Amino acid sequence: MTMPPRQSIIEHKQWGRIIITRNPRARRIIMRVRPDAIMMTVPEYAKDTDIERALTECGARLKTRQQQSQEQIIDKDFSIDTEYLRLAIKESAVSRMRLIGSGNGYVIEVPQNTDFTSADTQQMLRTAIKGAAKHCAARVLPQRLKELAERTGFKYKRCTVRDVSSRWGSCSTSGTISLNIRLVMLPSRLVDYVLLHELCHTVEMNHSDRFWALMDKVTAPAKARALRAELKKNRMLF
Repeated sequence: MTMPPRQSIIEHKQWGRIIITRNPRARRIIMRVRPDAIMMTVPEYAKDTDIERALTECGARLKTRQQQSQEQIIDKDFSIDTEYLRLAIKESAVSRMRLIGSGNGYVIEVPQNTDFTSADTQQMLRTAIKGAAKHCAARVLPQRLKELAERTGFKYKRCTVRDVSSRWGSCSTSGTISLNIRLVMLPSRLVDYVLLHELCHTVEMNHSDRFWALMDKVTAPAKARALRAELKKNRMLF
């Protein structure tokens, strides 16, 4: 019987709070950040030296990302305006925060004189924004993936839409493509780039020259690396 994941918390002298989840199903170390901690998912029997090595390699980059997320305060001027998702925050005569909308347009209504510096308010706003993104992404992304697959001739097994903060998308060896709900916060050209990237992985499960040649074919005129560079400039919100 597979053992359930085990979690431990350490206070690292250099990197601060580290939350480590030992997962029997994990095959490699995966790291992401929360405003208050660095999250690590590691194989069940990963050594402390393996964990320390991963922190040495990625700790500085993760702390920078963590500081950026801490600095971003969501207030009434916050908005998202992309081809797939439009969202705004509006002070209204409501007693508590609520998310309204459908299609690709959403409004987060908050009570008058809301304290946007409150940690609880910030958490509720992030939850509402991710709720809108999840609803929009579930409607938009599988359909767009299907359209691109039909256009390019790729085959995949199924599509899932998930709330993850470590990657925009992934493709399993069985042909299941997983897409991040936050994709709908990006321009449509970058959404298509990520979807085509994962579709190409159904043929080339690597980033070899063959993979990039395939990407250049489907992002004609051969602009895969330019789109990749543009995507790297867009950090994930929340």
